[in-house]
Amino acid sequence: MKFEIQQEELQKALDVIANVVPSKTTLPILTCVLMEAAEGRLKLSATNLDVSITTATDKVEIKDEGKIALPADKFVSFVRTLRSGTIKFAQKGDKINLSCGSARMTQGTMNVEDYPALKVLEEVDGLDMEGALLTEMINETSYSVSRDETRPALMGINWEITPDSLTLVATDAHRLSRSYRKMNWAIKETRSMIVDTAGLRHLPRIVGGLKNEENASANITVFLGENQLSFRAGNTVLHARLLEGPFPDYNAVIPKDNDKDVTVDKGDLSQAIRRVSIMADRITSQIRMGVETGRMEVSAQGTDGSKSEDEIAISYEGDAVEIGFNFSYLLDILKNIKAETVVLSLRDSQSAALIKPVTDDGEETGLLCLLMPLRLAGE
Repeated sequence: MKFEIQQEELQKALDVIANVVPSKTTLPILTCVLMEAAEGRLKLSATNLDVSITTATDKVEIKDEGKIALPADKFVSFVRTLRSGTIKFAQKGDKINLSCGSARMTQGTMNVEDYPALKVLEEVDGLDMEGALLTEMINETSYSVSRDETRPALMGINWEITPDSLTLVATDAHRLSRSYRKMNWAIKETRSMIVDTAGLRHLPRIVGGLKNEENASANITVFLGENQLSFRAGNTVLHARLLEGPFPDYNAVIPKDNDKDVTVDKGDLSQAIRRVSIMADRITSQIRMGVETGRMEVSAQGTDGSKSEDEIAISYEGDAVEIGFNFSYLLDILKNIKAETVVLSLRDSQSAALIKPVTDDGEETGLLCLLMPLRLAGE
């Protein structure tokens, strides 16, 4: 295999796939990137068996076609350090020689026949949607997935696809995030699937790279496979595996009678939480929120007797209520909300709270977050 390519173009392609390459694996071949030069295109692929990404560029001059498996670690790092210019890449036996200006490197390859067969894109009934919107929905939910390997269904994001909507839901039993958007899709039946979060977390970077592709659409196409969910974004294809369910009946845990709606500025609340949480107990991470007409008091107390408190203005008229939360969970919710105003819907100190961002006009955005409270001392 022999080709020439601009440093920026090769680095851009490697940046798309490099994060999929596992740093530790029992299969050494998986530490490689698969490179294929054929028909005027250079295709690069990587997989960890759960997630696979393939990207391609035709901004390359191929002199000899070929296919190799090249260990990614040193190769990717070396390309990233190169100055702008033409990279000359040539394979000689089981080694490759790379040069760019005065820089040179030689690296051994691995047996390309040992590289696992990559998943095939099932291009049937593709669903188009705006890439930035899907990225937003993933960001709004992915932080709530569980890390408990004994409950694998909770380690994914539940997708509910209907002809006129998309709903993503994630939960770890302490918190829940549900992102809903209206859609107009050419699909006749409702589909529900649990998608591996590790695969979905690569989408924001892939979507972000679309703006660098000439004539690339800002849309991505979603393909619903039997065992995978696939995404085509410009010249890049991502495959994410599906997890076995069932996913919990999340609608059953969303309270319907929280009657205390507190409207608050997201920035003011986030700053107050960060400030008082410095004194919070490191084990429970508990902060206390006291709500009454027009004001909210946020406080924390450490096991060493240290205390902290702050007060912010809110829009609320009703009975006073106190409730405790894990401040880390609450900050996770707030930092993944784009709106500047949020509504906290409460009932009492022992019931789950609902957190909903709203627009300047007071309209809900389609995101609903649930957070379980912590029992306050003395209850």
